[in-house]
Amino acid sequence: METASGERSRRGWRSRWAAIGAAVAVSLGAGGFFIAEAASGPESSIVMSDPVRILDTRDPVNVGLPGPFVSPIAQKLQVTGSIPTSTGTQSVVPTGATGVLLNVTAVGASADGFISIRPGDATGAPATSSLNVTAGVTVPNAVQVALPTTGANAGQIDITWDALGVAGPTTDILIDVVGYLVAEGGGTTVIEFSDPGDTSIPKDSVRAVGLVRIAAPSDGKIVVSASASVEAIQIPGPEVGGQTTCSITTGNTIIADQVIFFQTSHIAPLAITRGFPAVAGESYDFSLLCKTDLSDVVVQNLHMTAIFASTS
Repeated sequence: METASGERSRRGWRSRWAAIGAAVAVSLGAGGFFIAEAASGPESSIVMSDPVRILDTRDPVNVGLPGPFVSPIAQKLQVTGSIPTSTGTQSVVPTGATGVLLNVTAVGASADGFISIRPGDATGAPATSSLNVTAGVTVPNAVQVALPTTGANAGQIDITWDALGVAGPTTDILIDVVGYLVAEGGGTTVIEFSDPGDTSIPKDSVRAVGLVRIAAPSDGKIVVSASASVEAIQIPGPEVGGQTTCSITTGNTIIADQVIFFQTSHIAPLAITRGFPAVAGESYDFSLLCKTDLSDVVVQNLHMTAIFASTS
């Protein structure tokens, strides 16, 4: 296992960005330093909202789309305008919104796999995971995705459940809207990347398994999210106990009140989101730090997203 992990780590980091606004820089511990010029497009502002459930495929609920999802069949979900919700038809995200902030939850998956949430005009098989799924385990994660504003798929997202290439396994999916992006004033930068390899963490060490670097063009806020699977290489007996601790921080130490604990188990899902204030002209490094008191653990399929929104 360690040999396979090392081989995957040497492949480096694969990155992809969806950006609106100024140039951003992404620095990843395992693969060097990358600069990306933001794509041209209208400036946007983040609008936060109370959570509203727009998808629940569980019988007999079936809000948004009937379920369950079947691997690897993709479905489109309308997000903008007047849509069905768990409390009746309403307009949650306005027509013309450029992006949406979601909480996505997998429920009752019949196999291991992943869920990919992409813009509604996405085609082909997804190359990245928004949510890593373990069979029979309820797994949530925060997801941010761009929305097409024109064409047949305007205001839609593309949802794919993939049981690691196996056709047929099913899962129910829940989606709550917690905010959206609109193309007016403010200015927003969104960056996103995925790591196709693994990062090992030796016992009793603190290691940055992901790092995002972004400069704030104005005063504002930055929201950073991370998802992954944490796997113990060697599991101690029940009398030993142990845990892995992870947090998103701008420093080199794990923050006590911004932490997720993983009790002793073979594989545990990671899903964490943190918000930080940003000052104009300052550059920020946001690290996903992890520490373990198990023998060793490996962070797999890391996916991180950072959003900057101006308040000026």
